[in-house]
Amino acid sequence: MYRNLNLLAFQYASIPIGTKHQGLCLIIILCFILLPNCASIHKSSYQEPLSYDEVKNIIEKVQDQEKKVSSFYSFGSLLVQDGNWESESNILTVGTKNPFIIKMEITHPWGQPILHILIDEIRLEVLSFRENRLYLGPFTPEALSRFFPVDFNTDLIWAALRGYPNLIRHRRIAFLKRGQISLLDGEEKEIEIIDLYHESLLPKLVSFPEKNICLAFSNFQEDEGIVYAKIVKVEMVKRDMNLVLKNRKMVFNKAIPKQVFIIKKPPSFKTFYLDEKGGDESQ
Repeated sequence: MYRNLNLLAFQYASIPIGTKHQGLCLIIILCFILLPNCASIHKSSYQEPLSYDEVKNIIEKVQDQEKKVSSFYSFGSLLVQDGNWESESNILTVGTKNPFIIKMEITHPWGQPILHILIDEIRLEVLSFRENRLYLGPFTPEALSRFFPVDFNTDLIWAALRGYPNLIRHRRIAFLKRGQISLLDGEEKEIEIIDLYHESLLPKLVSFPEKNICLAFSNFQEDEGIVYAKIVKVEMVKRDMNLVLKNRKMVFNKAIPKQVFIIKKPPSFKTFYLDEKGGDESQ
């Protein structure tokens, strides 16, 4: 390759003066084509890991966002994608962080209720309008997955519904790839991987390898210093299923009456009690 460039230089020297400018342009173009290092200088530098100061700033911003929200309510749509099958419904969500209480009301687009779900710290209540049943029991990710197709703990639930990731408890932070931060446990295993948007360095995709779940955040908005994604996609890595939450309206840090966190059982509904795995124990 270098021999060919020398030959081009020799040929250039013999070009008439009036055409040397064109010949120089040709050599420059060929240099970019034939020498990858020349053409990829910007790309190579962009692929370098984030600096310590950049990572420190990103972590501080995530932690700051965690502190900014104590409660929220939102209204939007929930799209369930299961292979070639899709189903969309409306969803109303209300939540407080301390104590951790989340209520979700899922309805058909024409208004008929489907599910009311209440997670009150360690307690789970589910009103199923399809089954005419009220389910009561301890909250566990396994019990919730019986009604909601995700294996979510409280951290993941809050991150998805609030529209911004949390930093789960970790031992060390690694930043070996450009635009990516990894949280490691005591055994040096990746427990949370945060991929960032190139320009804004906002969280784009947050992966949890042990749970085979990814949260994708897009269409970020800001409300009085609170940054949140209007669209959150939940991807199940080992299942051909995704959930897409589209928030049409979100309100933060308003007082929420206790009456909102009450599920009222219709008289015709039967009560079933759940164990930690979500199975029926008794009626």
